[in-house]
Amino acid sequence: MERYRLEEGIVVGRKPLPQGDLLLRFLTPQGPLEAIARKGQRPTGRSGRLSLFHHVRFQLYAKEEGLPTLTQVELLGKLFGLEEPRRFLYASFLAELAYRLASPEAAPRVYPLFASGLRGIAKHENPLLPLVWAGWRVVKAGGLAPNLAGPGLHLREGGLGEAGVYLGREGVEALRALLHLPGKEALARLEKAPLGRLLLALKAHAEEHLGPLRTAPFIGA
Repeated sequence: MERYRLEEGIVVGRKPLPQGDLLLRFLTPQGPLEAIARKGQRPTGRSGRLSLFHHVRFQLYAKEEGLPTLTQVELLGKLFGLEEPRRFLYASFLAELAYRLASPEAAPRVYPLFASGLRGIAKHENPLLPLVWAGWRVVKAGGLAPNLAGPGLHLREGGLGEAGVYLGREGVEALRALLHLPGKEALARLEKAPLGRLLLALKAHAEEHLGPLRTAPFIGA
């Protein structure tokens, strides 16, 4: 196994560790990974200046046991606008969802959708629209697309699922378009869709298959 390797991805997690180290979590086109930045909490160090949702290229030193160590990092890009609390929470939810779904097989499909969703959340006048679009697209890319005509998440007496997340005809049609039409066409269909209900359905569907999502209780329409 190669001791050193280069990776590229987006920072989706930061956790302070004892002795000033930093645990960094990345989503990459190959899948999720974690690495230790030694003394990474120092504000003067490169890794200490890395923030959530930064796009970076980095070098890892892989040990025989334990997590790899971050040895070099280059900032490739960062998004402006995610400092706004609502946009930051939306981005955090999308990051957690994408990280959980980005298996090595699904990551090449999940990663570009996640990156596109982040850009939309940062820039769109209504950040809920790109969140709903990217969230459902990521779910589909991860192999958990809802079956609207069969078992699982489906229309039943005006509700979705056993407990019922009501979408109505407009919501179901928008969800079908979102899952099956090209990006621009799907986004256009969402302009007049019940975004709040589509978000509730997204959270319910994701947690049914993945378990509780830490960020889910903090986001709403």
